[in-house]
Amino acid sequence: MRSTVAAYAIQIGRLVVGFATRMALARLILPDGHGLYEQALRIVAVAAAVRDLGLPYHLIRDERRPYGTVLAFTTFTGAAISGLLFLAAPLSAVLTEELPAVLRVMAVWVLLDALAVVPKAFFERELTIGKLVGPEISRVLAFAVLSLGFSWLGWGVWAFVAGELASTLLYGLWAWAGAWGKMPLRFEPGLIPDLVRKSSYLFWVWLLVQLVTYIDIYIIEWFRDTDDVGRYTNVYRIVYLTVPIAYPRALFPTLVAYLDDRPRFLEAFRLGAVQLLSLQAVACYFVAFNADRVVAILLGPNWKEAVPLLQILAFWPFLDPFSIVGGEMLKARREDRLWLSITALNLVSLLGFGIAFTSRWGAEGMAAANLLRLGNLVMMWQVWKVFGPRFKTLLGDLALLYFAPLPLFALAAWLYPADSWSRFAASLAAAALVSGLLAARYWKPFRTFFGKA
Repeated sequence: MRSTVAAYAIQIGRLVVGFATRMALARLILPDGHGLYEQALRIVAVAAAVRDLGLPYHLIRDERRPYGTVLAFTTFTGAAISGLLFLAAPLSAVLTEELPAVLRVMAVWVLLDALAVVPKAFFERELTIGKLVGPEISRVLAFAVLSLGFSWLGWGVWAFVAGELASTLLYGLWAWAGAWGKMPLRFEPGLIPDLVRKSSYLFWVWLLVQLVTYIDIYIIEWFRDTDDVGRYTNVYRIVYLTVPIAYPRALFPTLVAYLDDRPRFLEAFRLGAVQLLSLQAVACYFVAFNADRVVAILLGPNWKEAVPLLQILAFWPFLDPFSIVGGEMLKARREDRLWLSITALNLVSLLGFGIAFTSRWGAEGMAAANLLRLGNLVMMWQVWKVFGPRFKTLLGDLALLYFAPLPLFALAAWLYPADSWSRFAASLAAAALVSGLLAARYWKPFRTFFGKA
């Protein structure tokens, strides 16, 4: 319970500061600067997945708690991959000619991020996530101050780079300050082959997750231009807003703890899914019915071309109820191979539909391709298998969350014209009313679950 509360404090703090910063930067830096930074950041994020080989995620479920061994491994691989990225940066010019210079500097991020991986896993494994409140909030604050300051001075994309590197270093140092003396750091090199073997599927899953998350902007860049990439990434960030708020960060270690207690395992999963989807459903309807106003408020007048993108992408979380919580379930049950197959199918479908749709309809086509991730159907089938007869209860929850908000938002859309403040205000009232009804409906199950913890 303490870790859950701490996780939400972190997520809400990061959301408020981080999103406000990004929206301010949308007014200070043109779309091509956003697109250039996002391309570099996503390359180093995929490189970080290669650096880790899935070990930080396996740490949370490994009974030996080999923190020192994983630390030594990820630090070494982080340094090596940073060097390789620096040398290979000129190859990225095939996407856009300005990218190599940015990527050479961003390559350092892979090493800086490696320093914080193990203490973060330590706090999550021990369910002491509260120790990460200071580091994670300081990270977004440092990014905000530096990126906004440098963008005001006219640094363009380099304002993003400076803020990202400095905030990552600060996060690592603060996380270590909290973990020092508490986390065992014995280095046992003989464990490395076994750890890599047991985390191998997690590595491939995480690598494919990164590709599923990040490949879309490179498809857009190939068929369109960097401005379209900038618009797409900022709209994607708006749609993704609900995940940092509602994602049950303590779910994975909780599911690991309840592996031998099937009723509580299933209830933890169910409540995690309800918690995430309830907020996503309300947000999806609100954004879809008020896309013009949302873009004007959050991004400003230079981003009007992003409205169609937002209207399509608004429904992406809505049609993807199990990809996050389902992955946590499979990871806890050590069904890594199945999770890998599901993620691979999502990647193949995203590539196929993405290339076909983007070549014809541009960034809007790529947005539509996100709604057709076929692996999610397999994930739903697997959840059905795990739940058995209790899946009917979960299905009833999903039906309620999908359809309960629709009448009120449809009424607001029928009464007031699009792009009007009247519809926006009516939609806010609808969101508040539906959220209150859903909270009343699920208050008792949540209270019962935590009351028995």
